[in-house]
Amino acid sequence: MSMQAILKAAIHILVSPLSLVSRVMIRLRLCGLNDDLLRCLAVVDTAPSIPNRFVVTLVTAEDHRSLIHPGVDPIAVLRVLLFWVRTGRVQGASTIEQQMVRVVLECYEKTLRRKLREQLVAVALSSKRSKTQIAKAYLGKAFYGSGQYGLSALTCACKPNLETTSQDSISRMVARLKYPEPLFPTTEWHQRVNGRVQYIAVRLRRIQPLALCRSLD
Repeated sequence: MSMQAILKAAIHILVSPLSLVSRVMIRLRLCGLNDDLLRCLAVVDTAPSIPNRFVVTLVTAEDHRSLIHPGVDPIAVLRVLLFWVRTGRVQGASTIEQQMVRVVLECYEKTLRRKLREQLVAVALSSKRSKTQIAKAYLGKAFYGSGQYGLSALTCACKPNLETTSQDSISRMVARLKYPEPLFPTTEWHQRVNGRVQYIAVRLRRIQPLALCRSLD
């Protein structure tokens, strides 16, 4: 058994209690969790057609263990907890599924209750739809900057069209998920985006994009 298969099995075991709670709550229609899941599924099922290169770039930048976790990444959660203990600062540990849930439900409060609910819906969503479907739906609805949302923002920035746009343009839009463009872009913002683009380029060189793209389905 490969190391990746072992890691995948371990991650699924760690997330299994959360998955069980999610299934029970949805089955019994507790706390409106089923309604949240249905809202997310509706967005995924009506997602726009976005080239797979965008999905590969998104996964590479935002959620590189996407192929082996069921909607929640316990390794990322542990990393964030350790970082917080050492520094007192907070980092992100959200998977693409969690980010998708957050965007659809429009709930951004920084509480443990919100985070847990987000995780419960994310594991349920991951069991219902493919990684690629969820990623495309997220890209088609995400916030890229002041007044810039979803497919219209991608289409405007990635010219002449999404199919033939450059990798640099794709990376810059994905970078803006972490650093949305402000109403009045500053030098500091441009530096952050450029740094993120360079980070994505390095990570893309370490993988086989076509193989990753096929695996996501």
